[in-house]
Amino acid sequence: MPKSAFIEDQQRLHFYFFDKPQIRRWGRIWKDLSIVAKKPELLDVERAVTTRGSGDGTRISGVYDRDNKLVGPSVRTRGKERRPDGEPGHDELKHAPDDRRDAYYLGPGSSHYGHFILETLCRAWAWREHGANRVAVLQTAVPRFARDLYALIPGLLVRLEVISTPTRFHRMLVPGPGFVLARTAHVEFKQLCERMAEQIVARPGPLTEQPLYLSRAGLNAENRRTLEGEMRLEVFLEGEGFLVVRPETLPVTEQIALINRHKWILSPVGSACHTRLFALEETNLVTITPAQFNPNYLLCDYLCEGGSHYINALVKPDIGTNVRLARFFEPVALDGDRLLGVLKQLGLVRASSQFGRSLFDLSEYKLRWIAIARHQAKRRPQEEPILLKAIEEVTASLETVR
Repeated sequence: MPKSAFIEDQQRLHFYFFDKPQIRRWGRIWKDLSIVAKKPELLDVERAVTTRGSGDGTRISGVYDRDNKLVGPSVRTRGKERRPDGEPGHDELKHAPDDRRDAYYLGPGSSHYGHFILETLCRAWAWREHGANRVAVLQTAVPRFARDLYALIPGLLVRLEVISTPTRFHRMLVPGPGFVLARTAHVEFKQLCERMAEQIVARPGPLTEQPLYLSRAGLNAENRRTLEGEMRLEVFLEGEGFLVVRPETLPVTEQIALINRHKWILSPVGSACHTRLFALEETNLVTITPAQFNPNYLLCDYLCEGGSHYINALVKPDIGTNVRLARFFEPVALDGDRLLGVLKQLGLVRASSQFGRSLFDLSEYKLRWIAIARHQAKRRPQEEPILLKAIEEVTASLETVR
């Protein structure tokens, strides 16, 4: 049976099929991460101006003070440093029309589910205490799921406005982020997520023992990292009693409700994992990962009660070329033996369970890789010659297998 490994002084995070150098690496990464009980920064800025979130194809930084200097807590922060984006034109700030209202800065906005939660929603932590009589401002329009999330924060959605032109407010409250990518997670942010969840479900009773699987199989193969063999995995898991869902087909409120009904959750690494932040009770998340993945998953999981299990079972097989596709686009393959071994050990499937056929088919994987490479070649003309050559190499190897 597979054994879990741990990083130093951390017994809630379980790693399976990571070798010793990889575990040491995760231990070093963990030392640079922190869970913080102290509230993030909160500045009340007089005569503050903010602008639309992008201009001339570049992202624009957040809030500027009365002297048109960038306000620190409004800056996008990742890792150890704040990362200012492009600046609006001097005249845009100087001649921004006055708005006599008081405002609350929510951030730049994002259309990506995971980035919205971790980089934008995380600024709403101070709204309950300080949002009254303020207009909530975003720099970029957000999709329906984001509005549905804001609707779970009393009084916020009805006061939400998206900035279309530079606007100078009487005062603007600028909250620092409650989550900093690859660095810091504030308990205050987790408490916000729990208050939001309480708008949907009361504190639940005993959670169901039926495991939940959050599938990526329905995502667009050309625009998202795909898992070769996942559809066969769905069928297998349903046969073992799992509830299999494709999160993108459900309203975000139903996704939060599901997280609050199931004690055990299995998911490939991806944004759906972040919905666990809305869990009101102790849950256990089993994440199928490659050997390297984003440390934000560790931060999110450690904010939550319960165990977190990472299975190194997403692999890149040898397909006859060394060319790699763009990050997040290249398909990966499920290592069924590794996955099944851990699921048995955790008691999530029967000890006698076997896949009817291998989850992974090399020929199917190569065909998927070729289709995505062709799509990428159309979108990135500068890479087209290299990609076309790689497609020839993979096609030749496919013909040899046949």
